[in-house]
Amino acid sequence: MQRENYYILLELSINPPENDPEIIEKAIQTKKVEWSRLRNHPTKGLQIQKFINMIPDIKNVMRDETLRQEEAQAAADFIETGKESKISEIDGHIDILMGKGYIAKEDIVRLAEIHGLSQSEISDRIASKKNAKYTRIDQQIGLRMGKGYITEDELIKISKKNGMVADEIRNRIRCPILKDEKEAKNLAIRPLDKSIEKAINENLNIIGKRSLYDFLGLIENTEIKRLQETAGKKKRSLASTGKKDAMVTAGVTLAGHCLTIFKNNETRIAYDVSLAKAKLSSLDSDINIAAINNKIRHEYFDALVKKAMEFGMDKEEASSYIQSFCQKKKYRIEKPPKKNHRLFISIAVSALAVIVIAAGFLIFSKIHHKIALKSEYQELIKKTDAQTEPDQKIRLLKKYVSTHDTNKHSDDVKNRIIQIELQTNSKKFNQILKQADQILEEQKLDDALALYNRHLAQGLNKENTKTVSQKVQDILSLIEKRDFEELSTVALKGEPDQKINIFHNYFETHPKGKHKDQVQAFIDEMSGEYFIYAQKKLAFYEKHEKWEECLRICESYIDIYDNSNSDQLKQLMPKYQENIRNEMIYASLIEKTEKQGTNYDVAAQIFKDYLEAYPESSITEKIQQEIKRLDDLNSIQIMNQATNAMRLKFVATKGRFIEKHPGVITDTTTGLMWCMIDSDNAMPDTCLTYEQGKAYIKTLTTGGFTDWRLPSPEELAGIFKTPPAFPVNREKSYWTSESYSGYSDGWQIQVATFSSEDSTLWDIVRKNALECGAVRAVRKP
Repeated sequence: MQRENYYILLELSINPPENDPEIIEKAIQTKKVEWSRLRNHPTKGLQIQKFINMIPDIKNVMRDETLRQEEAQAAADFIETGKESKISEIDGHIDILMGKGYIAKEDIVRLAEIHGLSQSEISDRIASKKNAKYTRIDQQIGLRMGKGYITEDELIKISKKNGMVADEIRNRIRCPILKDEKEAKNLAIRPLDKSIEKAINENLNIIGKRSLYDFLGLIENTEIKRLQETAGKKKRSLASTGKKDAMVTAGVTLAGHCLTIFKNNETRIAYDVSLAKAKLSSLDSDINIAAINNKIRHEYFDALVKKAMEFGMDKEEASSYIQSFCQKKKYRIEKPPKKNHRLFISIAVSALAVIVIAAGFLIFSKIHHKIALKSEYQELIKKTDAQTEPDQKIRLLKKYVSTHDTNKHSDDVKNRIIQIELQTNSKKFNQILKQADQILEEQKLDDALALYNRHLAQGLNKENTKTVSQKVQDILSLIEKRDFEELSTVALKGEPDQKINIFHNYFETHPKGKHKDQVQAFIDEMSGEYFIYAQKKLAFYEKHEKWEECLRICESYIDIYDNSNSDQLKQLMPKYQENIRNEMIYASLIEKTEKQGTNYDVAAQIFKDYLEAYPESSITEKIQQEIKRLDDLNSIQIMNQATNAMRLKFVATKGRFIEKHPGVITDTTTGLMWCMIDSDNAMPDTCLTYEQGKAYIKTLTTGGFTDWRLPSPEELAGIFKTPPAFPVNREKSYWTSESYSGYSDGWQIQVATFSSEDSTLWDIVRKNALECGAVRAVRKP
């Protein structure tokens, strides 16, 4: 580090990082006081003064959220590096002591004292190292079990490779051990049933496990009794889970398989053989993916060798297996490029004198540099192997490549990057294929198509793109077949509009579909059927004045067919278009009248003006209805105004005339009930003849009564001539119930009216029944 880390310097929490501003500020102040006290210290003074000078920068960094987060991460990295360095040193000492085949108790005590750790921590580290070694040995054994047995030569090779006695290796082998390959002819290994193997792998993929051993959380060399016990506990635990999702169901199924397979050594060996073959199949798959245009680049070959070595092969075995596989597949393995020896010799000769002079120094420097590079490389590999995610591994390896000059380790690091990327891409691609296959098994063709198209858009390598593109075409063919089958059913049983819609959808989805000619034939042959359907729909929509729907029906037919039927529909379209335009005008008129509020007479006049300009419009009837509605509202408004005015006048009658029912006035002296509003107030500017007056009486329902009648002259005289009189607002001439026939230039009906020259002088006047008059209705209680 170029300077002290502020989190470490201030002694703040790093995991999790302290972010409370008050705590950070307090830590700075505490350190400031402490450093001020020690600034003149004889040995620490210079360092303390350096810390004091850093205080402004400390405050800037720790008060800025982004800078503070970076500082916390740097502190965590620094501490982690220290831990890794210490662990690496301990592992080195353990490796030395394990060289003799065991580690004694006194060795553990001495290691604990040297590294300042407890004996249990040292023991745990030793156990971890042993487990790692046994894991590698089990991988080597497991891979060779693919053929169902292991030979003595293979056993000895594994023991020598790992520095262990043959018997210790023998104890870890679960399959038959044969003297040589000849004995294998008489050996009958019963393989695991393919359907069971497939079911196991499908459920392992659901829960994200590699094998049944991984599912149980045990190593492959675990005793069969413990495998049985763990499987039983696992099944009981999963079965008692309340939530039954796909993960739980898959777990229960796998636990059942464990109980069956790990019941005896025979079925266990059968599974182990299948597991070993699966690893080789995975390696075979990676080789196929790496073989671009039937050629494997030398970097990919090195990466494949690395993967084979991870499975348990040594380098020679791995190289031999891959070369043999490539020969069978006729893949060509690219040779690594040759170095330019001439350039090297030229440089060597030109620098010979310098090399001779500085030989001793360079030899020492080179040896030291090699040791440092090797140590750093080993640390990188340990750190990389400790990561669980491929992205984390690649990030560490790429960082090494970008920060180091080319050396003998950098090529290996690059190969490791290629290997991890190949494995990752292969795994991802296989997951895509498996997921698509599962979706297709459920007949969800559209979902599978969407999955493939999404990954094509995200980008795949050339070979995978070719594979997916072919699968997309296969799915499109299945979708086209499915859609045509559905279309054929609708063509037989569907309604005309259903047929036309599904035919159109077919052409939009499959413009180059295999059955497009048959679909076009379906459309052509239903011309008459669809025309009859269109006529029925037009009749319905015309009845309900849905002109836009009428136009849509016509356009739909005309777009498909060009015949005499379409000519008929074309002739109807102008009328529908005109009606649509008129409906828009009507809506505009409604909007204008609504803005007038309660000015009903003004609103009605808007409609009347339009009718005068366009008397033959298709909306004439609607407008006339609106005019009548507005006129009625205006009459009600006028009547209400007149009623309110009259109520004020009745106050002056000192209780003679009272309103016991709405709009009905009772004369308390006679008991007669009178309409508060006469015909003049109810229908302003309207003149009623005698017969019209009688008709008006018959329509009255004022106060809820229907037995209103014309009054006699005496009854009218009783309310107008006897004070306090019934109030009126101007002179009146009311029709009465008395009439007779007379002859004057022909027979006439004469009616006695009760009239006033002004609002106070009333008298009986005889008038011709055809003249104008008003009505004041009366009834008996």
